Amino acid sequence: MNPRPKVGCALILLGAVTLSALMGWAGRAGGLKAQSLLSQDEQTLKRAGVAIDGPGLLAYFRRRTPSGTEQAALKLRAAQLGSSRYTERARATDELIRAGRPALPFLREAARQRDAETSRRAKYCIQLIEQNTRLGLAAAAGRLLAERQPPGALETLLNYLPFVDEAWVEDELRKAVKKMAGADARGERMLEQALDDKQPKCRAVAAWILGASADPRQRAKVIPCLVDGSSEVRFLAASALVRAHEPKAVPALIGLLTGDAPELAWRAEDLLFRLAGERSPPVWLDPTNDNQDKKVRGAWETWWKNHEAKIVWNSLHLDEQPLGLTLVAESQRADGTGRLYECNKSGDIRWQVAIQNPIDVQWLPGGRLLVADSRASQVYELDTRGVIGWKHAGIAPTSVQRLPNGNTVISSYQSIIEVTRENRIVFSYKTQGHTYHARKLPDGHYVWIDASGDIGEIDDKGALVRKVKVGNGLAWGSVERLRNGRYLVALGGVGKVREIDATGNVHWECNVNNPNRAIRLDNGHTLVASHGDGCVYEFDANGTERWKHACVGRPFAVQRR
Repeated sequence: MNPRPKVGCALILLGAVTLSALMGWAGRAGGLKAQSLLSQDEQTLKRAGVAIDGPGLLAYFRRRTPSGTEQAALKLRAAQLGSSRYTERARATDELIRAGRPALPFLREAARQRDAETSRRAKYCIQLIEQNTRLGLAAAAGRLLAERQPPGALETLLNYLPFVDEAWVEDELRKAVKKMAGADARGERMLEQALDDKQPKCRAVAAWILGASADPRQRAKVIPCLVDGSSEVRFLAASALVRAHEPKAVPALIGLLTGDAPELAWRAEDLLFRLAGERSPPVWLDPTNDNQDKKVRGAWETWWKNHEAKIVWNSLHLDEQPLGLTLVAESQRADGTGRLYECNKSGDIRWQVAIQNPIDVQWLPGGRLLVADSRASQVYELDTRGVIGWKHAGIAPTSVQRLPNGNTVISSYQSIIEVTRENRIVFSYKTQGHTYHARKLPDGHYVWIDASGDIGEIDDKGALVRKVKVGNGLAWGSVERLRNGRYLVALGGVGKVREIDATGNVHWECNVNNPNRAIRLDNGHTLVASHGDGCVYEFDANGTERWKHACVGRPFAVQRR
């Protein structure tokens, strides 16, 4: 069976996917209002003592961009982590920690060294730096810099990019560079020069922007990047050029399926499946099978050989189209454990990861997952191999949501909090009753549903905006506010999924056995996790079942992409 549904021959520039396209926020049309996000950025930076005028923002980035001499010193200190002299190792460790995030690229290289002492000390430095720096500030400062655009902004941000160490921040800064390059008369020339920069991240952003240009002369200058020594450069160049209908980019995407960058392999595979549609080969990457990537690459090479001449590039729809993959957080399996997995419309499982008790999950850019694990009493990020990254512990979560600014909203039975990447709580609200599901809205409000069937909505100061009684019979449920201003609620206690207005009037409903999660899809259908049936359903606007997937355990949360 084909592991992908029929999605047509549409393409999406996955390299440009940002947090503002995540579920529960701006995955729907419209998204977060730019002015609202900029206002939040200003507040965030002010609290951190960062000047938000043009000169202040330039100074912020320049202070964090090491000079050539400083880079050489950091590289030397990283090499000295494995020195035979203890005093030299200790001094190098201290100086690298004090250097902060600019040292991370050198430390990550050192952490991969075979020398045990070098690797151990590098990992120790990385851990301390990540714990004691405020990563989200760079994304906020970058967005404001693109808005202010003081003289020298584009050059400053290009110089800073090589020292960004987090994918979502890099995505945000890449967008800022694109915006500034379009407004700067020297922007095109600076990007052309960046294609030959010694720093891969500079070459990557230039290839990503110029490769999507409407000018074929600009795109032609990006073609050499398809064989660049950096996998990131190759991916961003290929993803931009494929969107611009350049066939030469396809072999580069296929080549990325094997190699040492699994997160880029997943994104390349997604692009290829969007290109091939129903003609996709029936294989996909499996993080648990070391040899699967070679098999997948071979299948795609054969596909390209057979279909290259058949693709009508000019007929491709370049708007984003869903892959048709359903992400499921499943609990209460026969062995008492849970798992996360993704399946297609045929029910074929693309990957799965064992988790103690996942009750909410969100797909993040780059193939990462944000998970609420109630049994482990923490929220964390992990990849599809089960490797855990960022986490927030000490809370029994009932739902989780990643925001465009990198913050995370977490609900527990009696509270809603918003935390930064550094686990600093920037918002806290004590709820009444058992809170089962909460979301932050594009206007800055927070909405939740509790066991009694009350929907609560508060503003960003914690003032009650409204409360709507929907009745739920002390059972799990979910709520999301739709584009039309109504609420979509899953009411496990009464076996209903309903669309209601602010006064509680029902405008749409369907019967589902103990539904505990419902989301509205872009096509107007509704995806529902039924805890009672142990199934995931898709209903159309008439309430007719259009798709059903039987789970092994009980589905708690679902997402479609």
